[in-house]
Amino acid sequence: MARRQNDTSLTRSAIQKTAERMITEGGVRALSVSRLAQSLDMTHGNVYRHFPSKAALTAEVAAGWMQEMREACETAVACGGATDDRLLALVLAIREQMALRASVPDALSVFHFVLEHKPKEALAHHQHRLGLVVRIMMDAGWPDTEDTNVKALAVLDAMRTFTDPNVFSTAAETADRIKEVVGVLTHYIDHGP
Repeated sequence: MARRQNDTSLTRSAIQKTAERMITEGGVRALSVSRLAQSLDMTHGNVYRHFPSKAALTAEVAAGWMQEMREACETAVACGGATDDRLLALVLAIREQMALRASVPDALSVFHFVLEHKPKEALAHHQHRLGLVVRIMMDAGWPDTEDTNVKALAVLDAMRTFTDPNVFSTAAETADRIKEVVGVLTHYIDHGP
């Protein structure tokens, strides 16, 4: 029985990794269950035994990516230091995770897929980021109040310029713009309460 569970787990993992590669290289639209099955030398029916639909498979890939992104963001914020260093580390962690996923820009459409098909998971992901910004603000002296949460949401919205998959850019001038915006946000956080 244990061997069968292990084989099932290995097959499921291989399917997920192949789907992840297909999305990374071509976006959600590039994910084809029949091509995936063919590349793994199995039937598409076998894929469906492990994932009931292409949407379920896409959601599984997205969940993995979002978990890795949350972990990277936690590590970035936990670095301590000045407010600007922590905000910058948060933005850069998000961008680094996005760059890892996007061989082509359409690969980031997986996040829009989650918004559309798994709104609770998308909301939890957004709330996690909001919680990190609140933590940074509270460490800078903001009280634990609803007003702090509202202000943190404004900070998060300002950061979205650099972290939204719709406008993600790896252009060289983006680094300077990120530092400018982080400077403004840091001033706001450090002098706001």
